[in-house]
Amino acid sequence: MIPFKQKHEPVNLPELGEAALPEPAAAAPVPSAGSRRKRLWELKHQHHCPVIGTCLPLDLLRRLAARAKILGPNMSDFSLHTQAVGFAEQRNPFAELMQQELERRYNLTIQRFRPARDGDAIYRLWREAVASGQVADALWAAWTHPRCDTETAQRIYGDIHMLSHQAGAAHQADVNRLKQLEAENAALKAELQAQREKGGQRLAEKIQEAELLKRQLAEMEVFACEREALAVRVVELEARCRELEGADGGQKARADALALRLVSAEDRTNAAEARVRDLTRQLEESRRDLVAAEQAMESWLLLDGAPEGDACALSAACGRECASGKDGAEAAMPRLEGRSVLCVGGRPGLVETYRRLVERLGGRFAHHDGGLEDNPRFLDGVLSAADAVICQAGCISHGAYWKLKDHCKRTGKPCVYLKGAGVSSFVRGISEVAEGAVE
Repeated sequence: MIPFKQKHEPVNLPELGEAALPEPAAAAPVPSAGSRRKRLWELKHQHHCPVIGTCLPLDLLRRLAARAKILGPNMSDFSLHTQAVGFAEQRNPFAELMQQELERRYNLTIQRFRPARDGDAIYRLWREAVASGQVADALWAAWTHPRCDTETAQRIYGDIHMLSHQAGAAHQADVNRLKQLEAENAALKAELQAQREKGGQRLAEKIQEAELLKRQLAEMEVFACEREALAVRVVELEARCRELEGADGGQKARADALALRLVSAEDRTNAAEARVRDLTRQLEESRRDLVAAEQAMESWLLLDGAPEGDACALSAACGRECASGKDGAEAAMPRLEGRSVLCVGGRPGLVETYRRLVERLGGRFAHHDGGLEDNPRFLDGVLSAADAVICQAGCISHGAYWKLKDHCKRTGKPCVYLKGAGVSSFVRGISEVAEGAVE
């Protein structure tokens, strides 16, 4: 007999005709009079297996067997079930423990079956309970009812026998579905890993593009300085030409030569201005690409950090130049030396990234969302425990902001106020805290 799950799930009973039921065994008929309910050891032998297997969960049966001191070492579930069915034949300490537990667990259903006056009424209550998923409750209440005759008990036995087959088929379907879900899960994990590797490659490309744009920007700044110097030279030449116009005829040729040089300089100036306009346009495009690259670096930090050998994300965020590689970047950043840094506010999705940055620089990290979801009363405790505070003012409530500001002013505790909630802003705030450059 396959034990049923104890949670109440609706069950559809098959329509059983009289011919579908096995012939009842020859036995003395159960008296229909009286109000005394049957005990476990008074039930038929064939009923003990479904009652124990359906109405008593295995973990509970083990505890009862241990209390009765009949639980052997390494006893299997089947052996325990067989032992319990054997002990249920007669009244003994183990049978009494099972009887007490069954009465306690299913007392409400027993009370609901109590008004039944004949086998038909008991069977109707049994079918209603099974339809609502209360198989174990109804089985014990029906078979121990004082008015449950042999015919009614046999009909219930036929129902519970067929339900055991249905439960076995449903269990196999669940096993097959579990195997299918495990295969789908493995495929999804492989796809996620491929996407992560693809994201890492894309981030490395963006970092290289950002470095190229920075070099182009430096070249354009040098060219702009040359343009300004050229404009000053043009002004000087124009002044010199005006002086030559008032000079004597002996200097007329020299003035003409200077005029030609001026025209040539103006041509070069026009060409330079056109070049400056073109470079300015390229500069704007480069800045937009740089912003996109920084966003990509922030997204990568959320995954698991930049891969080794790539440009340093901390360096890009804080504006420092450091040795290539992860170790060089962390060495260039100032250390927190075990100080506790409290972050108030910020994006919920970046909290773990903030934590990794603080711990990477040798600090301890604490977080409070500024009263949006966390209890505002907890803010006083975390403020007192922190050595420095980073406040992302745009992401907290007004009450939390003024409480934080008043606490830091009274205690003289270092506090950095950030306008943005991005990783780059947070790194700059950490740099100020570590260097002590905080008001």
